[in-house]
Amino acid sequence: MTAPKYRFLSLGAGVQSTTVLLLAAAGKIPAFDAAIFADTGWEPPEVREHLDRLEGVAAEAGFPIRRVSAGNIRADALDPTHRFASMPLFTLGPNGEKGMAPRQC
Repeated sequence: MTAPKYRFLSLGAGVQSTTVLLLAAAGKIPAFDAAIFADTGWEPPEVREHLDRLEGVAAEAGFPIRRVSAGNIRADALDPTHRFASMPLFTLGPNGEKGMAPRQC
């Protein structure tokens, strides 16, 4: 017996992933079981409005958009209690030297 195969779209809500979602919704390419949007918690209102519209399109086509999150990337980056940055933060020293904050994934 073979395992079921699922089709997911990694939806960043930019031009490319939006186009792929719209093509699937129009039946031009195979539909997805779901589209996954990884919410950073720091998206501008326009992105949220765009996602709201896409959710309606996807729902009519028979597949959901799932918004997932692990918190707010901005709050995490600015948290003074974190010893390491969770994303690459580039620095510029007083004499113009370039660097990167210590990072731990």
